Amino acid sequence: MKTFYLLFILLLSGYPLLAQYETVVFNYDRTYFNEGQPLPAESNILLTGEAGRNVGLVEVLIYGSADTNKEPLYKNAWKKRPSSTETMFTLPINYPLRGNEKYTLVLNYYTPASALQQQQLLRQLNSALNSYIDQSFVVSRSSVELRKHPKNLRSDMNAIVNQGLGLYRNQINYDFRGFSDIVLDKLEQINELRLKKARLNILSREGDDKRTLRLKYAQEQIEALKVMVNQEVAQYANAQLLVLTDSKKITDYATEKTRNVIALNAGYGGVYYSGDFDNFSSATAPYAGISIPFGRAPFTSAFWARTSISAGVFLTNLEFGDDNVATGPVVRRPVYVGLGYRALPFVRINAGATVLQSDQGSNTISDFNVDRVYVRPFVGLSLELNVWADLSR
Repeated sequence: MKTFYLLFILLLSGYPLLAQYETVVFNYDRTYFNEGQPLPAESNILLTGEAGRNVGLVEVLIYGSADTNKEPLYKNAWKKRPSSTETMFTLPINYPLRGNEKYTLVLNYYTPASALQQQQLLRQLNSALNSYIDQSFVVSRSSVELRKHPKNLRSDMNAIVNQGLGLYRNQINYDFRGFSDIVLDKLEQINELRLKKARLNILSREGDDKRTLRLKYAQEQIEALKVMVNQEVAQYANAQLLVLTDSKKITDYATEKTRNVIALNAGYGGVYYSGDFDNFSSATAPYAGISIPFGRAPFTSAFWARTSISAGVFLTNLEFGDDNVATGPVVRRPVYVGLGYRALPFVRINAGATVLQSDQGSNTISDFNVDRVYVRPFVGLSLELNVWADLSR
């Protein structure tokens, strides 16, 4: 029995899983992959296709349904080097697709934005931001108040910019991260502005009354905010932008069919009965059962993919002594349930509980007696074989 436990410990070493890529060619004209074949399932994909001479970036987005208004399940982008004349793109998709499913894929093609396009973009963004700022302030006789909290106003302005940049990407991975805390401080400053101090802060002209001075003072602060906001937008809008010029949408494209398998186990296990480590009573017997993993390898960690819940039956009764033979309830053989771990490609370690019934020489199911049922721990080693099962989903 001690030799059995030693073997149990030695087999705890794992084995590496190698990531593999399957090449998929996208046909732009026919809008399908690999000459109309289903997409590979449960593996990473190396997507390749035509990019065009002027295309500087190809973006791939994967959705779980035809509704592309939701966030994609996965996205990645290929960028051409500035000096490259390449007309093909190659893009890794490190998102294994599930078998027997349908996905919607969107391929967006971007070309460098011209100087005129960048100028138009900047004008549109500035115009939208300035209009929003104008309607966000209420100027009274003695103060300037914001219609929303300063942080909410900044969030709204961030949304205006991000929406305006929806058709653009950046060549140098410089994303617009939102307006700075300096803009937020300016919003808070204006929100706390007291117009009674207007005469002390601006130059007045002859004939300007108090109301005119206060309005000038308020407008001057708001204009300063606009300048600050426009400058921060210009830092992004003037940097190597790419504009969307073409898009391909492939709706409900099928993945390949994957096999449903049942993991069968056959091995040898030991059951503890009583006693301490130096002097204990135990028994061993062959067993067989099935395993259900906690997850599939492509969609969960290696540990959980190898770990399973196992159940089965010992093929013979267990003899703990001359007058101490254990069978099992209902099936007249000891049954077990426990956790299993696939330590080697075909070797599974099991540990859990065995349900036993003390044998009194009867061989009929009707002799089941709950008073004679008890539970003991067990460990075992088994060979595992995956059997194909053509089960409906």
